[in-house]
Amino acid sequence: MPTQEDKQAAMSEAMAASASKGALVEKVVFAAVPILFSCVVYLMTSLSSAHNEIIVLKSKIAVVVNAENKAIPPQGTTIDMAQIREVLSDRIDKVDRDAALARAAMTLDREKSMAAIDKSRLEMAADAAAARAAIRHEIILIKAELEKRIVVLEKGFR
Repeated sequence: MPTQEDKQAAMSEAMAASASKGALVEKVVFAAVPILFSCVVYLMTSLSSAHNEIIVLKSKIAVVVNAENKAIPPQGTTIDMAQIREVLSDRIDKVDRDAALARAAMTLDREKSMAAIDKSRLEMAADAAAARAAIRHEIILIKAELEKRIVVLEKGFR
């Protein structure tokens, strides 16, 4: 049986363990509370800063965009912008015309070269046909000459 002294020793050990756990919890709480407080303060200042930036952006948007979300041109530069648009439009039209003329010139050159190729092909075909006709004519003349000689030779053998 445990004696009174054993009971007191066990109780003192339990109290010491409980005290050390309490001390640990106390240290953790005292270390964590300031960190949590600084995190909350940081989040609140960040939220406030973001809110201020949103207000500034909304005010800038109100100056640039109307209720239908269309841009409002500044009054002093509308005439200048119209002139710039007109000049750019003229330049774009000129570039488009130049590009169209260049495409047309390229097409014309290609058509001319194709026509020249077709012409030379036709000339070659005509020359070949003339050569074939000349050969046929010569063959006919040679045949006629051979037939005359054959007739003469046959008369000479009879």
